[in-house]
Amino acid sequence: MKKITTLLMTGALMGVGFSQIAGTWTLAPVETALAVGPAKGDYGWWKVPAAEITGARTCQFDDEFVFNANGTFQNKMQGSTFLEGWQGGSFACGTPVAPFDGSASATWKYNATNNTITIYGKGAFLGLPKAYNGGELSSVNDAKDSIVYDVTLNGNSMLLDIAISGGYWHFELKKQMPALDPTGLWKLRPVGTSLAVGPAKGDYAWWTVPTAEISGVRACQYDDIFKFNSDGSFNNIMQGSTFLEGWQGGSFACGTPVAPHDGSTAGKWVADKDKGTITLIGKGSFLGLAKVYNGGELSAPANAKDTIVYEASINADTMLVDISIGSGYWHFEFEKTTEPANKLNAVNASNMEIYPNPSSADFQINMKNGIKISSVKIMALTGQVIEQLNIHATKATISTNNLTTGTYLVSVETEQGTVVERFVKK
Repeated sequence: MKKITTLLMTGALMGVGFSQIAGTWTLAPVETALAVGPAKGDYGWWKVPAAEITGARTCQFDDEFVFNANGTFQNKMQGSTFLEGWQGGSFACGTPVAPFDGSASATWKYNATNNTITIYGKGAFLGLPKAYNGGELSSVNDAKDSIVYDVTLNGNSMLLDIAISGGYWHFELKKQMPALDPTGLWKLRPVGTSLAVGPAKGDYAWWTVPTAEISGVRACQYDDIFKFNSDGSFNNIMQGSTFLEGWQGGSFACGTPVAPHDGSTAGKWVADKDKGTITLIGKGSFLGLAKVYNGGELSAPANAKDTIVYEASINADTMLVDISIGSGYWHFEFEKTTEPANKLNAVNASNMEIYPNPSSADFQINMKNGIKISSVKIMALTGQVIEQLNIHATKATISTNNLTTGTYLVSVETEQGTVVERFVKK
């Protein structure tokens, strides 16, 4: 057994397929999850009736097939499974029968070249215990030491086929995904792989952030907050400064955040644990780096996307994120922060009035709830600061004499944070 495990660890861990398979699977709740016929794709002999999936075979559809990352394998039957006649059952739920009860020590191997999964261990199986290479068992005493299945992987779906005498059994499994709830405040982890890019997932050959930059030139980036609110809203909170790259008009140094990646627009988030994805909705909302989107990298702030989908996993207070840019993958790592909300961008648009808007003359800024203004910046949509005023009051009158007709951003810094609104000069 030790020899088999060594082969698994050295030969299979390298492939993407291995990481796709590793985890816990159950039969998919579809009729083709258990099907048999004269050829692959032909289920003319039998398919599991839909009524049985949530009826007589409920105890079978919660059985777990566990592919551990260390190469070991387990059948977990939850105390009950569907027993056929050859097992001494009456085609009903009952106590699992050895050696098909998960008690056997087992391992697994994935062959990416042949597209096969081999299960080693007497009594270990996928789909149905009776199917083996070349036939079907007629007695529990005839259990095989290993079984090879043809496999097709499609995201979190696994399709299996195995040739028996005169036909094929077909099984369909779905991967059980862990909970994916990013609610809370997150920052980039202070490690080299927190910002990394390479030709494939897990391969960061192209670039990782130099550790010296984390507390140096990028310190303004590593205090940016990615805030997932429990109501489904999302905020990028830049705390007045962030790291700006050339495509943003920056010089790879800290500077004033550039719209729309400045947190001025609240976004939304949706997590799908079955797909392992977090989707951000709202132009300018992002995780990790502002420039990265599905399929590429931005060349200008104006090209910001309305929606970005990230592959994500969360383990305790760590969140790992990957996103394909077509030619490769960006990888981001975050850690939860407990920084008090009043140190962040606590003020929001509902606390501020700008009127008249649009205006061809002066306009007024009025902060509610006694919030005092510290400064006001008038900015172009690119983030370029046109005018900055220091004000220490809850109200201010702003002249538009220096503005041409068009749309601007008004960034108001207060004692509770910064709020940004659009203003139109007529």
